[in-house]
Amino acid sequence: MRQATARVPATVWVLGWLSLTPFYAGAALYCYAPDRLRPVGLGVLLAWSAVMLGYLGGVRAGLELNRDLPPRGRNLSLSMLSPIAGFGLLIGGPLLGLDAVWQISGFLMAFLLMWLWDVRSINGPAWRPRYRTLITAGAAIGLAFALEQALSM
Repeated sequence: MRQATARVPATVWVLGWLSLTPFYAGAALYCYAPDRLRPVGLGVLLAWSAVMLGYLGGVRAGLELNRDLPPRGRNLSLSMLSPIAGFGLLIGGPLLGLDAVWQISGFLMAFLLMWLWDVRSINGPAWRPRYRTLITAGAAIGLAFALEQALSM
């Protein structure tokens, strides 16, 4: 059973906060930069979102493989959905003619779905749900600023 008082290691916090930097840098460029730099900001935001969804899927697969029991095929398969979703949103958006609103909304939804899975999981350290909640909220803030900008364009 998890202990509610388990502390997130300081190194994990630092790396988690640093992982949010591209979300905010991309959103800031997309929302506030001159028109010629806005596509760069959107590209940074979407590419970093795809990278982070891939990372989260890898973490989930690693937690599944690290159990003392045989890995569950369902969980391993679901772990692959987040990198596939990230890649699909990054590449599929332009291929299907979807605008930034759809891509940003898709990434936001994918992060929230991963968060729901992570906070309900019993795998991993006891501090993981609290940590994932704060990091997901941080990523969602950057995506939400960009979504508001995309809706007004």
